[in-house]
Amino acid sequence: MKSKTAKSPATKVVIVAMACALGGLAPVAASAAIGSSCLFGQGRILGTGAVTAVDGAAGGGINPWAVISGYGTNQQIGATAFYSHVLLNNYNLNAYGASVGIFNRIEVSFARQGFSLGNTGQTLDHRILSVVSGKPVPLGTSTTSAALGLSGPAFFGSNYDLNQDIVGLKVRLFGNIVYDQNWWEPQVSVGVDFHHNEMPKNLADTLHVKRNGVSYYLSATKVWLNGLFGLTTLADVNIDVTNANQQGLLGFGGVNGMRYKVVPAASVGVFLNRHVVLGAEYRGMPQNQLIAPSSGAGNFSTLGNAVSKTSAWKDVYVAWFPYKQLSLTAAYVDLGTIATEKNQNGLYLSLTTSF
Repeated sequence: MKSKTAKSPATKVVIVAMACALGGLAPVAASAAIGSSCLFGQGRILGTGAVTAVDGAAGGGINPWAVISGYGTNQQIGATAFYSHVLLNNYNLNAYGASVGIFNRIEVSFARQGFSLGNTGQTLDHRILSVVSGKPVPLGTSTTSAALGLSGPAFFGSNYDLNQDIVGLKVRLFGNIVYDQNWWEPQVSVGVDFHHNEMPKNLADTLHVKRNGVSYYLSATKVWLNGLFGLTTLADVNIDVTNANQQGLLGFGGVNGMRYKVVPAASVGVFLNRHVVLGAEYRGMPQNQLIAPSSGAGNFSTLGNAVSKTSAWKDVYVAWFPYKQLSLTAAYVDLGTIATEKNQNGLYLSLTTSF
């Protein structure tokens, strides 16, 4: 018999905060419909819509910020679409999606991510089978799946993709990054991401993870028009409440269940001029233990520790806003260790269109 699951404290906080913010939308919508000749517009200042993070939210390359996507004012609706590619030493990540910003208050986003293992999938097969059998196994052996009770000639094989969909909701609670210059108060938003990972059930069972998960975050963004060296300067601090492994690409939770962990994230940026931003980001990752120990042959603890190892994500980026309808971002990213492979650093490229 299925039992109803009580909402976590984090879920309740997000629901209450969003309900309070949504309560003020009705008069705003009515005013927009009556007083604005163009409900769909781009009335905000260049750059205030930021770029798009790989999870689909407005922000930097790896972090969502408190800003709302698009350039719509509090009486307008704006929208964006994006594509990002991350080229790492052993893996590739492709992400694309779209978002809608409503009255500079609510953001709804969708992102589709594909994480390609490339030839590393065969290496992972080799390591898994070596652990299961308790002895070295030649690379390319096709009995990995049989040893684990899985179907098919290999667990991963070549060019295996881990895919997930992310639906995000962000609500600005208070503050304005442009107009609150004479006050310490930042722009603050709360967000929630709903993930669906398409990994096969047998893989999820082996890793002891869930394929669906929900993550929460609180984001505070502050802009100083006369900041560092007299240039416009941005700072963002996030508190993430999550149980996602590698942002959900390796599922959610682990051997110890679906426990949530609080991890920090931060971003900074300096506008060299009104079109170019130079900055850096940091995003912490929860550490969940994957793959339960086994009393059978091999050492599952060793394998589990290797697969479980995560590192904070970091980047140094430059973003170009030639005009409101387009932004281009390039970055050097360091994602640390992913699925036993160390030194996953490389190039990040992203394009966002706004309309």
